[in-house]
Amino acid sequence: MNPKLFLPLIVFLSLLLLPHMAEADKYYTLDKYIETHPAEKIREDNFKKIISKNNVQRPGKIPPPKIAIVYPGGQVSDYWRRSISSLKNRLNQYGVTPEILIFSIKTSGDPTKHAATFRKALQTDPDYLISTLDAQRHQRMIEPALLSGKPRIILQNITTPLKEWDDKQPFMYVGFDHAEGATILARYFEHKTGGLGNYAVLLPDPGYLNEERGRTFISYMDNKTSLKLVSLFQTGINKEKARLATRNIVRKHPEIKFIYACSTDIALGAVEGLRETGYLGRIMINGWGGGSPEIDAIKKGELDVTIMRINDDNGVAIADAIILDLLGKDSQIPLVFSGRFEILEKGISEKRLQQLQQESFRYSSLQEDN
Repeated sequence: MNPKLFLPLIVFLSLLLLPHMAEADKYYTLDKYIETHPAEKIREDNFKKIISKNNVQRPGKIPPPKIAIVYPGGQVSDYWRRSISSLKNRLNQYGVTPEILIFSIKTSGDPTKHAATFRKALQTDPDYLISTLDAQRHQRMIEPALLSGKPRIILQNITTPLKEWDDKQPFMYVGFDHAEGATILARYFEHKTGGLGNYAVLLPDPGYLNEERGRTFISYMDNKTSLKLVSLFQTGINKEKARLATRNIVRKHPEIKFIYACSTDIALGAVEGLRETGYLGRIMINGWGGGSPEIDAIKKGELDVTIMRINDDNGVAIADAIILDLLGKDSQIPLVFSGRFEILEKGISEKRLQQLQQESFRYSSLQEDN
């Protein structure tokens, strides 16, 4: 194994925990934003009623919007692909046929290439541009578009508004609150272990997901349990690195109760590492997101638990916001839409699983059936 692939635990802890206060200060938590902007709660509640409807009223003739989407491709997780399908199918239900242009980036790719892809998307002159915000490099890419006011920027997979953008926020933040999901999983493992024992963590690259999913989980364990973090690796959203890290963890700490994985790709890599070392089923492992690959792993008994996003609600939220905007009803759109989570555990009944899949994939499954 390349010794440069991973750094010692103490180095990672310093990378993760020492700067976290400065990073956390850059964002509003969702609760804090609502507290600071009370009208947001009313808009959010009303908006959620709109997106919960499976049938919509066609608003009459609306010019088809041009939508550019810059998203991380090449992942095992089907979160982004399903989001695009649900966006398209919801707009079609309104009688609107959008022009959708898709630009793929690598999660851990060269920042220069990310910026070039973002500029390429802007050059198509879209009405709406959907992207993500995971690190400072993404922030600097997006700011010029925010200042120009065209296109309308929708940030996906983030639900914590940036404080420094208070005078010029994006059109919308859409996703599932990572800190909430991490806390739900932390409580699950606290219950399963009685709050005692050792555990390990597999992190994505430095950035927003690292902070919200990783730091939140570790902070909960430090403050509310007696569980001890004995091994931590930064694998990026990379299945192979997660597999190698898991083998390393099991060799050094075979006594651990569980490995906390921060994404689908990381979780499935960890499953392979546990299988290869004979520890699958002996050390607990979680998924993150509850898409089709994780559901398959839950059914096989390979994953112990996952936090399942009611996935299609974020694509529907984007579609409904675009419709309201085109109808001149943008005052009804909340700045932040944060979707619902459900715990999906190994041994779940087939009836309950089917119910959750129907709720989560209510529009993206239409694409699969065609």
